[in-house]
Amino acid sequence: MDEPSITALKAAFIRSQVRHLETPLEPPTQWQDLLPEPAEGRLTDKMIQDLVSKVNDKIKRHNRLIFSTQSQRHVAEQIESLYWTLVSADDAERGADPDLDTVAIRRDADLTDSEVIASLPQDYDGGLHLHPDHRPREREGREGPGGAEREERYTRMREELLSLSQQRDALKGKLTQYRHLQQLMEPLREPQENIQPNLVTRDGELSQELARVRVLLARVTAQVGEMGKTTRPREEGQPKAAQTDQQKLARVMGWGEVG
Repeated sequence: MDEPSITALKAAFIRSQVRHLETPLEPPTQWQDLLPEPAEGRLTDKMIQDLVSKVNDKIKRHNRLIFSTQSQRHVAEQIESLYWTLVSADDAERGADPDLDTVAIRRDADLTDSEVIASLPQDYDGGLHLHPDHRPREREGREGPGGAEREERYTRMREELLSLSQQRDALKGKLTQYRHLQQLMEPLREPQENIQPNLVTRDGELSQELARVRVLLARVTAQVGEMGKTTRPREEGQPKAAQTDQQKLARVMGWGEVG
């Protein structure tokens, strides 16, 4: 069974402390005997219970607001981040010693991440350790009986992990390409709505529009032919009035005079 991460350990500790804070307050059974004799009557048990109940409600609301699950997780992650920052600084100070030149891998490192996989050292005996503190017994354990077997097993598993990571990256590239092609083919998903209206079929929308264009073309051709056959005499000494584009179009289409 894998050991829990630092974040999980700290989050569990914080939850246990919050549960202590959420324990309801209860007055002692003999609380009246502990008080001095009052000058004006005694407080009743009901009054004390109501007061304690209101205090417990306020404590519960306060804990729910301040010590939420997200807040607890955030604090635990900050603790782990500070912990590894100190470890990195400590490793940097000891980096001048070649005997302590190691590659620290976090206990909760995500070995499914390509960058983490690529950062694994090639040799198991080249300074690999899973904990920030150097312990002599760890080095002795690698050099003792079974050390060669562990090194061979590590090398084999690292190569297999690198191969699988490369295959996954290649599949991710293909997946991105296929998703792009799927987006390009999206208009073809509903052919009756996206393709059929653009096809020339009998009684189709495009066929009807082409029929309207043919009628309009025939009318324009006829009007142009009439204009070529008929000429209007100009009055001598009177210049021809300029025509606008709308008037020219109306004359061709036979719409009459346009003001």
